[in-house]
Formats: sequence, structure tokens, C-alpha cells
Amino acid sequence: MTTPVEPPVPPPGRPGRKLGPIADSVGSAHRAWLVPMREKYISSGLTLSDLSVLVRLAKSKLSELLRGTGLYPRWEVVSSLS
Repeated sequence: MTTPVEPPVPPPGRPGRKLGPIADSVGSAHRAWLVPMREKYISSGLTLSDLSVLVRLAKSKLSELLRGTGLYPRWEVVSSLS
């Protein structure tokens, strides 16, 4: 009698898609604070859903902010995210 083989369990990680790259159009001043902010987000282990609850901003807007796309956010948004 053979025993059924269990499929390997993937290591735990973030659910959902990976954060996209920083847009090519991002200027140096914007990139200067965006890179450390993205690094902190990635190392935090939070998902965009978690961050959305903490910052009270839609996941789509957070994604735009962390990729440097869309309109430049108001300082209150950046301050709450930091």
C-alpha cells in the first residue's frame, strides 16, 4: 500500500501581486524619499490591504504612490504613510 504524496506547502509570504517598479518618469527629488519608503514597506511585512487600513487610503492609491505614478499626493498623505 502506498501513502498519498502531499503537495509541498509554499513558504509564507505576502498575498497578492508584488509591488511594481518605480516609474521611469519619477524625478530625483521624488525618488529620494520614495526609495526608502518602499524599502520600509517591503521590510514591514504589511500588505497593501493592511497599510490601507492604517493610512486610510485606497489600495490603488497606495500602489500609485509607492510606484510614483498618478498625481503627486498631498503632503498629509505622505506624512501619514511615513
